Amino acid sequence: MPSKSPSPSSSSSSESSNGSATEHIMLKPANNGLNITVFEDVFDHIRQYGKYQLFMLVVIQYAMLNAAGNYVFMSFASLAPMCDDPMINELKNPCEIVARCPANQTHAHFNSLYTDAAFICPIVQLPHHMQTLQAIGSGIGAIVGGHMADIFGRKWVTYAGAVQTVAFGLTGAFAVNWAMLAAAMFGMGLAYGALVDASMTLASETVGPKYRIVQTLAFQWSLALIVSSSIAYFTGSWRSYLLAVNLICLPVLGLMLLWRESPRWLIQKKQYHEAAKELNSLAKWNGTDVRFTENDLLVVEVASEHGTDKVYSLWHLVANKKLVAYSVVMALSALTVEMCVAVIILDVQILAGNPFVNVALYGILRLWVPFFIVFIETKGSTCLGRRTLFVGSQATTALCYLAVLFLSTASVSSSTGVAKTVIAMIGGIINSSIFFTVYKQYSIELYPTLMRAMAVGTFGVIERVGGGLAPQLVAMNKWAWPGSALAVTAFVLILSAIAGAIVLPETRNARMPDTVDGEAMATVAEKKISVRMAALNNH
Repeated sequence: MPSKSPSPSSSSSSESSNGSATEHIMLKPANNGLNITVFEDVFDHIRQYGKYQLFMLVVIQYAMLNAAGNYVFMSFASLAPMCDDPMINELKNPCEIVARCPANQTHAHFNSLYTDAAFICPIVQLPHHMQTLQAIGSGIGAIVGGHMADIFGRKWVTYAGAVQTVAFGLTGAFAVNWAMLAAAMFGMGLAYGALVDASMTLASETVGPKYRIVQTLAFQWSLALIVSSSIAYFTGSWRSYLLAVNLICLPVLGLMLLWRESPRWLIQKKQYHEAAKELNSLAKWNGTDVRFTENDLLVVEVASEHGTDKVYSLWHLVANKKLVAYSVVMALSALTVEMCVAVIILDVQILAGNPFVNVALYGILRLWVPFFIVFIETKGSTCLGRRTLFVGSQATTALCYLAVLFLSTASVSSSTGVAKTVIAMIGGIINSSIFFTVYKQYSIELYPTLMRAMAVGTFGVIERVGGGLAPQLVAMNKWAWPGSALAVTAFVLILSAIAGAIVLPETRNARMPDTVDGEAMATVAEKKISVRMAALNNH
């Protein structure tokens, strides 16, 4: 049986121990008749989804062009040139092709690092090493950025990530040698990890329960991949590409300044005055006349620690049996996110056809996903919730990969090869789009507010571990069994689906937890002290 929706521990209403200490504290009573018992109630007053949430979704999609553009940069920058001389063209070393092929017989889809006057040659493996550096930076950025977002707030960690994304991208465009470009690639990954995980948490905390997954869909790369491949085609060189992708996204830095800090996070930090200000700003954006005061927010459950004294660490992700179970499922699932695509070797030059079309096609094939998920969430049956999408998408991808393994044992023919490619692509797309969205939503919704961004970042690191394991699995195909990579991946997918079916609760339209089960809750008197102390500090 699936467990029940996550809910924080009930708080004590007793104030007797603090009564004498707070008798002199006089707070104005709420004068607008707001009936708030949990944080989700605020969206009944400021709208579940309004102009602010739509604005945030559009800005996130805009920012994804920068993030995705920098992340797929090496797919274009590592394209090998071609030579009219068939003997030279058969060489596997792109640097040798450039060195031996006459200039008037050399052709390239893109002016890559190999064709740029000894920028990386003769060290032919440098592009792959740079891509590894970017992945390492992304993992570090995810866990550090998530931790910082839980301590210092979601908005400014997101903004710092956005600024660094542009800065490192432009640094790469003006790199004078491969070492400078490698450092920029590491920085791009670092910034990407912080930007995505902090902003995903912020987006989910500033929207009503019914539409949380809609905001998570804003992080899909479908449009970004189409635009990035178009930019690569029209610019024609790696420097111009990096310059264009980052310059056209400069307005994002101004638009993000209009975002508001998460009022949910502010309440957990006992910054009630600031939380009320942010909620009033959201209400104004959405065209409602409601006004929040500190008193309206005192009923929201918070932990008893004062101010920012308690800092959550990785250990708190397994603080009790429920969190242990959730974390095991999330870790298994995170492994599959990058592994699933990597093991089917989505190399834009290995795939037949134009490399720009291949990247754009991968984006186009995922365009239907947001509409499908929104339909299921808003119009679908009550039995088709997050848990069903989670288990169903993982199981479908596993079946696709098992089908490819079965076809691999059949007689080799052109039709069999096409069928295997199509089925593998379907499995990869389902995992990287439908499953990715639902998995990310679960990593946000299962964990309490002050460790939420850290949880998203931690599982983001495990995603990169899965991506790092994939090449080793592909290597197993040569010394173990030709189907080793797909078999191991399918096994992990099945484990994730089974664990999800057993452990995960249904979280659609459910409230997100604010505190850890078993923690002492702050009394109303303690909350009033926090409000009073904040007022004194402001003066």
